[in-house]
Amino acid sequence: MEDRFVRCSMRRRCQSALLILLTLSFTALLVSAGYALPPLDSQPFWISGEDDLYHTGMMWHDFNQDGFIDVFFSNGNDIVRAPNTIYLSQGGQLPATATWSSGNAEYSGHCAVGDINGDGLPDFAVANFLGAGGFSQPSRTNLYFNLNGLPGSLPDWESSDTHWSFSCALGDADGDGDLDQAVATGEAYTSKFTPEKVYYNNGGALETSPSWQSSVNTAAMDVFWADVDNNGYLDLLVATDQEGLLIYYNSSTGLATSPGWQMANPAHVNTVIAGDVNGDGWLDIIVAHNNQISTNGRFAMYLNDGAGGFAATPDWESSSQGYGAALALYDYDRDGDLDLAAGRWWDAPRIYENIGGVFTSTPVWQAGVATVVEELAWVDVDGEGVENLSETLVGDGTRKLFYLSKSPLYAVDSVVSDGATLGYAAYCYDLFSGWVSLADAPATDLAVYYRYSYSNDLAVANWDTANMVFGNQLPPLVNFSAVPAIGFVPLDVQFADSSVGATGWHWQFGDSQSSEQASPLHQYTDPGAYDVTLTVDLPDGPHTRTAVKRVVALADTLIFADVHSSPGDPITIEVYLRNQHPLQELILPLTWAGPIQLNYAGFDTVGCRTAGFEQVELVNFDGFFRRAAFRLRHTLNASGDGMPEGYGKILNIHFSHSSGVGSQQIDTTSFSGRTLEFIAGYATFAPAVVPGALTISEIACGDINGDGEGPNVSDMTYLVSYLFSGGPEPPSLWAADVNGVPPINVSDMTYLIAYLFSGGPAPVCAQ
Repeated sequence: MEDRFVRCSMRRRCQSALLILLTLSFTALLVSAGYALPPLDSQPFWISGEDDLYHTGMMWHDFNQDGFIDVFFSNGNDIVRAPNTIYLSQGGQLPATATWSSGNAEYSGHCAVGDINGDGLPDFAVANFLGAGGFSQPSRTNLYFNLNGLPGSLPDWESSDTHWSFSCALGDADGDGDLDQAVATGEAYTSKFTPEKVYYNNGGALETSPSWQSSVNTAAMDVFWADVDNNGYLDLLVATDQEGLLIYYNSSTGLATSPGWQMANPAHVNTVIAGDVNGDGWLDIIVAHNNQISTNGRFAMYLNDGAGGFAATPDWESSSQGYGAALALYDYDRDGDLDLAAGRWWDAPRIYENIGGVFTSTPVWQAGVATVVEELAWVDVDGEGVENLSETLVGDGTRKLFYLSKSPLYAVDSVVSDGATLGYAAYCYDLFSGWVSLADAPATDLAVYYRYSYSNDLAVANWDTANMVFGNQLPPLVNFSAVPAIGFVPLDVQFADSSVGATGWHWQFGDSQSSEQASPLHQYTDPGAYDVTLTVDLPDGPHTRTAVKRVVALADTLIFADVHSSPGDPITIEVYLRNQHPLQELILPLTWAGPIQLNYAGFDTVGCRTAGFEQVELVNFDGFFRRAAFRLRHTLNASGDGMPEGYGKILNIHFSHSSGVGSQQIDTTSFSGRTLEFIAGYATFAPAVVPGALTISEIACGDINGDGEGPNVSDMTYLVSYLFSGGPEPPSLWAADVNGVPPINVSDMTYLIAYLFSGGPAPVCAQ
């Protein structure tokens, strides 16, 4: 433990020049050896904004169900008590700073994400390693429920028992179609050896005390669910500090409490995953040894013997060793087999290519930066390589667990068992491993509709610095352009397919229209954000991609209400918005320059649609040039999107009147680098603007001819001449609108006649 903290204090020493030299030498060696360079950038294209949180766990899932994948981080490790964070994708782009931070701060280890309560929304589980007192005190495992797009500030569930837990995993342990939670417990630094635990899910709620505990006490670092014996039940793999890797086999009688297999070499295992590396239909096991406490810090693989067993010694090992900590499988080179991404502490993330069912002993790619890697994930951050896939699997009336041919998954869209679409509470799944587990076994067939990316990026969670994503340079298999992708209706969009080798096309534009052309021109007549789906015939068959919210058609309008006032009266400019897209943020610069001298007096949102916004503020002000800029920000509502579509007032801006009469516009402007900007999350644009007219006049309402004596018969005569005989326009249109309902028309004449001759109400020109 002491050695780790010494290393931690040295983590920020820069070795960039050496890393660049090593990267160049490494690349030259790969080329000379005949390897194709992996299509990953050596430097990250995204870096998280929060540092010093000691990021440990990382999971990817579409938390707010907007079609774009989001990222979760559990933070703190054994170094500092820190909040957990979530970054919600903004139309395929990750923000620099977290969208959500938990209200509690713990020494958190790894995390897991999945739909616990069967509502179709993923929830966020976190293993907490240490209690508030540090190594001497255990903690509790936490769970944050998804509240329609983000969690609440504090955990909604925690275990009633305490433990030292560095990892948790969600899996269907009892085969009832919902997610149970396994927890790795124990702590090796101070010799705390305890049993592993499973908290079962009962009707959408996790039990607070575990119904299953292992008979063996260990200091475990990781847990992982995998059906290694292929019997239709998820087995529990446990990576420990001093006992090596343990497998607890599962069957129709339940999860065994004693391990059925243990590796011969009891070296420290930090991380374990499983996948079919050699393509024989059986899951193999990959582990990351960490030589911090014991020796042999290599990455190693154990091939399945075809019966759920494994050799005592590994079938593959990396040539180098160190503080191994992270593993992730994915077919990055699209050759049909799973390749391995691996990471260590104080080292560069790397890739080992799968050649003939065995990984290369030396990496074929290394990042150009060395960090303390805690978690790795293959994920398509912008979603451009994601395709719509489906698989139909054979049911036998008994098997409930099914592995798909692809992993990791981007999303599971629907599950159909024996022809019936299942509700969320009838099945569960794991994106990382690509399995689906059902409450009831299909008698004949199971169809799973899911999304998978052929262009995943490599994401890295680091506890010594920020988190990172390294971009995949391979183009999507299904690729197309839409120009322009955003604009006001009617919007003509030119689509063009750029998929290599396509011989047939079927477009669905999201507005019930379609085309079979390679490059169709399509017009959108209604505002909205449209998903565009393209199916192309490629040499290996049809491929389908849906680009979420690819075309954004606009009709959003900002409206300044007209105002008429008398000298000296206070003035309120009411701002209205007709929005067809959910509003997350509005930057509103405006100007009131003109002959009327106004003094800014403040603002409010009383009676406005924005009354519940998290942030409404004046961000810039210039009294001399009569300009101001406001920011209105609202990221969350019941749907997690922002202020929903609609029409209504959004801001009241108050002024006092110093001097001047006449009319001038209230309009938007550019001020201190700020321009009008509407942010909908998936799109940023400037809405249309209807300026307002501010009139300060001595003329009274109904004094249509402006002689200061109205309203009287002369004003009625003036109005009749204006309406029917081409007479001059009234000096004040406001004063001529005697019924207070624009525009000026026959109704105003009728209203004035009733007032003058029949005892009707007095003129009520709009204020």
